[in-house]
Amino acid sequence: MSEHMFQKMMREQIQGYTQLFKQGAAKPRPREGWIKAIRTALGMTTYQLAKRLDCGQSNITKYEDREQQGTITLKTLEDVAKGLNCRLIYAFVPEKDLSEILEEQARAVIRHQMRSLSHSMNLEQQGLSKEQDKKNEDLLVEELLKGNLKKLWETL
Repeated sequence: MSEHMFQKMMREQIQGYTQLFKQGAAKPRPREGWIKAIRTALGMTTYQLAKRLDCGQSNITKYEDREQQGTITLKTLEDVAKGLNCRLIYAFVPEKDLSEILEEQARAVIRHQMRSLSHSMNLEQQGLSKEQDKKNEDLLVEELLKGNLKKLWETL
């Protein structure tokens, strides 16, 4: 199997995973944070959660504050989730389809490369029509996407 096919299959698999999170990602975390929201919904005090986590009660308050501030570690969130009989789910949810992100990047690279070429051709009055430029751009983008994708991120 070629590296290109393997990467394409990987993108499709990741896209499938992230679809599950897109619905959840549209909903913000509770204002008070997940730790406090779940703990309160379970009727659990900070003291009781601290006992379950084998730490001091003040740690729970710190964890809740750090979660709200966005400075809590994943390890701490995972430990607290277990103490709340929950499971931490961690994911990056792409804003767009991964293939779309790749195509946009490839198009930006090609446009960057074509800009200097077009400029010199126009100076020599050998410029292409907009239609020809678009057709060439599409072909070059397609070719670039068939190659080593790492090269997409080296330029610009």
